[in-house]
Amino acid sequence: MNIFVVEDEYWALLELRTLLKKYETNHNMFYFENGEEALDQLAETIPDLVITDITMPGTDGLELVEKLKSHDNKIECIFLTVHDTFDYAKKGIQLGVVDYILKPIKKDALFETIDQTLVSIHNRKKEETLKQQWSINRLLFQSMEQNNYDATSFDNQPLLMIYVLFGNWKAKNPLHVEVEVEKISEVMGKEKKFWFLSIDECRKILLIENDNDKNISRISIQKLFHYFNHLGQVHLCVHLKGNKMTLNESYQEAEKKMDNHKLFGEPTLLNQQNRCAEMIDKDITFLWDTVRVMESKLSDHQFASIPKQIDHLINQIRQARLPQKQLYRFLVDMYYAVIYKLQQSTSSIIKIEDIDDNIDQLETFITYDQLENWLTVLLSNISSSISHENIAPKHLIPKVKEWIQESYSDNITFQQFADEHHVSLSYLSREFKEQTNMTFSEYLTHIRIKKAKGLFEKGMEKTVEVGRLVGYHDPKHFRTVFKRVTGITPKEYKTKTNGG
Repeated sequence: MNIFVVEDEYWALLELRTLLKKYETNHNMFYFENGEEALDQLAETIPDLVITDITMPGTDGLELVEKLKSHDNKIECIFLTVHDTFDYAKKGIQLGVVDYILKPIKKDALFETIDQTLVSIHNRKKEETLKQQWSINRLLFQSMEQNNYDATSFDNQPLLMIYVLFGNWKAKNPLHVEVEVEKISEVMGKEKKFWFLSIDECRKILLIENDNDKNISRISIQKLFHYFNHLGQVHLCVHLKGNKMTLNESYQEAEKKMDNHKLFGEPTLLNQQNRCAEMIDKDITFLWDTVRVMESKLSDHQFASIPKQIDHLINQIRQARLPQKQLYRFLVDMYYAVIYKLQQSTSSIIKIEDIDDNIDQLETFITYDQLENWLTVLLSNISSSISHENIAPKHLIPKVKEWIQESYSDNITFQQFADEHHVSLSYLSREFKEQTNMTFSEYLTHIRIKKAKGLFEKGMEKTVEVGRLVGYHDPKHFRTVFKRVTGITPKEYKTKTNGG
C-alpha cells in the first residue's frame, strides 16, 4: 500500500523513518516535511494511509486531511499530536480520522495502530473486489440498458461475441483507452450490424450479428485485434453464441477462457480456430532448473549473483510466452519451494511478512518490468532472512549497496554494517573496493550527490534543504562536496538544469 508520513520537525521525521523501516518491505513509504509536499505528491500517488502531525506551519494536519479526504474519502488517516483535547478529537471525528497517537511516540502503540489500520484497509479492498466480481452480470446488462438495448432480445439469436480486455482489470492502475466505434465499423465493413458495450475501463464487449458462418468468415478479427492493440496491450476472446445460449452464459464462458489462457506481458488472441480454450499447460521444466540454481546461490550466500539469475529467469519466462494463470501458479510454487529448500539447508527460519499480499500482487501485473521488480524484492527479502553467520564478506557487498541506497540520508558508517554482520571491517573494505572500484565513503558520496542532482532537477531550490535531505547537515560542506564531485556549485547546477 502507499503510506504517507508527514512531520515538520526534522528529528521527529528521522525517528519515524527509523521506526517505520519495517513497513518498507511490503509497502511504499513516502516521507514529507510539510503538508504542501504531501498534497503535491497526490498528482502521482494516491495514499491508502496518511500518518501526519497536526500542528505544522502552512498546511496543518487538519487541513491536510480535509483536502486528502475531499480528493478520496477512502484514504485513512492517523494523527500524531501532543494535544489530547476535545476540539481536536471532534474535528478528527468529523474528518473520519482513524486514531490519534500522542507524542512522545510509543513504538508499540504506533505499530499496533498502523497494523490494525492496514488490516482494515486490506479487508475493505478485498470486499470491494468481491463486490466487483458479484456485480459483473449486472454491469453487463446495465451497459446494454444505457445503450438502449433490450438484453433479453439477445438471448434468442446467434451472435459473435468478442470479449475485449485492455491490460489487466485487476491492475492497480488499469489501462484507460478510448475506442472509436466508427473505427470498428470501418474494420468490419459498414454493412455489418454490431453492438459495442463498455463494462468498465478495461473490459468491453463487442456483439456482432451472426446470420451464418459465411458472414463470420468475412469479419476481419485480425484487423480488429491490431486496431485494439494499437490503443494498448489487448486480449481478445472470440466466442460464438448460439441461439440456445443466453448472453450471460456466453459472457461467462468467454471470461473463463480469458482468465485461463490470456498471455502475460503480451497481447492475446483467443479464437475458435486456434482452440486456445483446450490448451494444456506448457512444459516449464527448464524454469525449475534456473530456480534450483537460485536456491543454491542463496544457500551459499552468493547474493551478488542473484540479479543475474533473476534476469535469466525473466528472459526464459518471456520466451516461454506463458498464460498469466500458469505463470502465477509457477511463481507461487517457486516461492514455497525456495523457502522449504533454504530452511533445510541453512537452518534459518525464513518468514516474509504479508507474503499473501505480495503473492496477490502477481495477479495485478501487466509487464515484465513489474514481474522483475517483484522477484527482486522477494529474493532480497529472502536473502535478508537467512542467517548472516559465516558469510564471506564478498557476498555481503550487494547488501552493503542496498543498505546505502536505503540509508544514504542518515549518518551511516561502514563500521556499523561490519559490526551488525560480524565481519572484519578491513576485509569488507577490500572486497567493497574490489567490486565497486570505490571506497565506502566514495560510494556513499556518489549516491548522495546523485540524489541531490535529482532533487535539483525536480525543481527544489533551497540548497540547504537538498543537502539535508541527502545527509549533509552542514551547508558549507555540502557545497564543497558537490563541487568536488560535479565540478560546479549547486547554484551553477540549478542554473544549468532549470535555466534560471
